Amino acid sequence: MSRTTLTRDEVLAAAASLVKQHGPAALTMRKLAAELGTAVTSIYWHVGNRESLLDALVERTVQEMGAILPQTPSGGTPGAGRTPAERILSVAGILRRELRDRPHLIAMVHERGLTDRMFLPAQQALVHEVHGAGLRGARAADAVRAIQFQIIGFVLVERNRERSPAQSPAESELWDPANAPHDPPLARALARPADPEHLFQLSVRALVASLLRSGADRPPPAGRP
Repeated sequence: MSRTTLTRDEVLAAAASLVKQHGPAALTMRKLAAELGTAVTSIYWHVGNRESLLDALVERTVQEMGAILPQTPSGGTPGAGRTPAERILSVAGILRRELRDRPHLIAMVHERGLTDRMFLPAQQALVHEVHGAGLRGARAADAVRAIQFQIIGFVLVERNRERSPAQSPAESELWDPANAPHDPPLARALARPADPEHLFQLSVRALVASLLRSGADRPPPAGRP
């Protein structure tokens, strides 16, 4: 039996779920109607044609990405964190999670030329924190972009590793401690699977510490405020 009541938000949420799971090609009006237990005409009434639906999904994704605010490690109150560095790490972790959670939707945003707009709220959150750490002008801008590029680049590497075929020889074979007598503990560590969460925290923490520590002391490049 078809549903008698349906909202636009419900249609968009169901469409977003289909895209997140299977990609944009899997999103058809008929499949979406079946998912919602309604008639195809009802879908058209709420969101228009498929192209209009995709546009609405992109706008919804941009708005959701705009809700990025620093939180405590346990997901507590937004804005929490004792220092700018801690709050930057919080923003970085949230942005990474959001990018990983919706790759197909992020790709749709990029294809429509809205990537910069999508990242603006996260940039603004980072600007607030680097200002709090004492950086201004070009130094602050460089810090914000360096952090943003690190997050995006890390996510791309993560996804490429996840999608890559099984490697032969694998790292466990390439880093046999017997062939690295100068540093067997290093070889054993590199032979183990990488821990993305640990590496993300390590790399972003080191980058942020370096930027906030050195950026406040260095004079700006010639010709830059």
